[in-house]
Amino acid sequence: MKLNTAKHLLSVVVLLTIISLAAPTTAHAKKKQSDDDETSQSDTNNPTADKPGKARRYQDQNPSVSPNVPPTTGHVRKKQADDNETSLSSTNQPATDKPGKVRRYQDQNPAVSPNVAPDSIQPHRQSAVEDSRGVDRSRPGAGLKKQEAPADAGNVSKPPATPAPRLETRPTRNGIEKTTPSGVVRERVEKRHDGEHTEQFTATGRKQREEIAKTDGTVEKKYYNPGGKVNREEVVRTDGSREVSNHQLGRDGKLRAKETIVYDSHQTAVSKTVTKNITINKTVNKTVVVNHYDRGAYGFVYRPVYARPAIFVSWYDPYWYSPAGVVVYHPFHYAWGWESYGWYRSYHGPYWATYDVYPAPSYWVTDYMVAGYLSDHYEAQISADQAREEARLAREDADRAQRLAQEAKDEAEIAEARTAQLEAELRAKNAEDKLARVERDAAIAGKPNPNATPIDKDTKEAFKSQIERTIAEKKDYAEQADKGGNPPLPDVSRALADPAHIYPVSKVISVTAAKDSNPAGTLSEGDLLKLEPVQDIALKDATENTLLKMRVMTSKGEDGEVAAGTVVNVSVKDLQDFDNEFRAKLDVALTEADKNKDAFKQGAVAK
Repeated sequence: MKLNTAKHLLSVVVLLTIISLAAPTTAHAKKKQSDDDETSQSDTNNPTADKPGKARRYQDQNPSVSPNVPPTTGHVRKKQADDNETSLSSTNQPATDKPGKVRRYQDQNPAVSPNVAPDSIQPHRQSAVEDSRGVDRSRPGAGLKKQEAPADAGNVSKPPATPAPRLETRPTRNGIEKTTPSGVVRERVEKRHDGEHTEQFTATGRKQREEIAKTDGTVEKKYYNPGGKVNREEVVRTDGSREVSNHQLGRDGKLRAKETIVYDSHQTAVSKTVTKNITINKTVNKTVVVNHYDRGAYGFVYRPVYARPAIFVSWYDPYWYSPAGVVVYHPFHYAWGWESYGWYRSYHGPYWATYDVYPAPSYWVTDYMVAGYLSDHYEAQISADQAREEARLAREDADRAQRLAQEAKDEAEIAEARTAQLEAELRAKNAEDKLARVERDAAIAGKPNPNATPIDKDTKEAFKSQIERTIAEKKDYAEQADKGGNPPLPDVSRALADPAHIYPVSKVISVTAAKDSNPAGTLSEGDLLKLEPVQDIALKDATENTLLKMRVMTSKGEDGEVAAGTVVNVSVKDLQDFDNEFRAKLDVALTEADKNKDAFKQGAVAK
């Protein structure tokens, strides 16, 4: 009995020993099998598994992949990427459930579709073990589960590569402030007598945007340039209609023109108003001109000044016109007083010359019109003082950003400050380049320009004749309106029907060459164009986006401008804008001629 028991115990010991020896082998086999499976998965996606030559080809085709790190596309890597993307989304898109904040987010992120809420607006509960970036630290190395994208997620722009710093909210006397970890104010909300004001600031502390939510539901928005001046305004009404105004500053840094477009509740542009301060000569000094435009077939159409037939009574004074409408010449002199103006010193002579004597008022109006275009061009350019100020502000921002990057502790704030520094340094360089160009242009102002093709005598005579015909048309329109009629607005189709019509360019546009559609350069205020012949098919079905072939008749010859004689593509919409400005300038010129009608007679040349 004892012998059998001993044998049994010995058998158990041997069995346990065998099992203990076999266990590591089995675990090793399982691990090896797992490694083999992973290697197999990697090999499937990585053709470089066993041959250096293949590795080099793969690297050549995938330069973004480090040559020392084999690509992996397994579930673990994909999930980690998803986690990282969601973490960035949560950091850069502040969650909110209030329409006002959604609207502000949309204003700050115009690339995001207004009908698609950012991912961060979707509900998300943060657990007690999640940190500020939404990462569950109870599972080391794991990230937040990716949120489910909306059905039209393709319309949502991807979050920026550099996450924005987390803002801390603190109460103030009249509202709240949001600051970065280092204490820089990025947003301030205050209750004031006219509503709730929300101000937003750049990384360097400059005011960038302001929104006023009024008690009646109207929302006003203002956008500021680096110099602290408003360059864009928007008013949104409760029915969804809105007014958007863009500001243009003059050479003196002050407001020169303001363009306001009105949109209805369906976001269709319905009208436009332009308010402009003009300075041409001693008699036209800081005159405020307000022009109105209605939506037409080819864009906005200028609404002429109809109800002033008295102007045409003085224009067709028997002193200047016979009963049959034939011009009666009474030559006169006129002292413009332009000599001290920068635009005159720059362009009079090299590009255009005034008449020595004016045979009739239409000649005077012609010079006034050309002067208006050249004055616009000059005033719209940056001055040396402005360029210096832009460079100073940009350098100031770059220095602030550099200090912030050095002093900040938060990684996101450091990255943002470094980006702001690079952007400011680029602004400074651009401003300094502008300054050099302005100083170079000032040195050669008034001197012959070999690249210029000036307005010659024949071209100026043709332009004068066009002005006379248009004045006769305006007289007919004024008479119809005075009798209670509602004449249709004259759009660019009237000009396109006249093959001899001259189109003065009224804004800077980039154009392509008609022969090959390659970039040809720019056109700017005061250049003259004419429609190329044989375009009947294009004209028949023209829309505002139709490109027509136009020949450049004259050119100021400035850097980057298209040379005269070049045939370029210009949209009908741009031609409509040119026609609008031609008619608007003519209205102003007629008003000024009426003011000077006595001076014309007093300046008559003795026979």
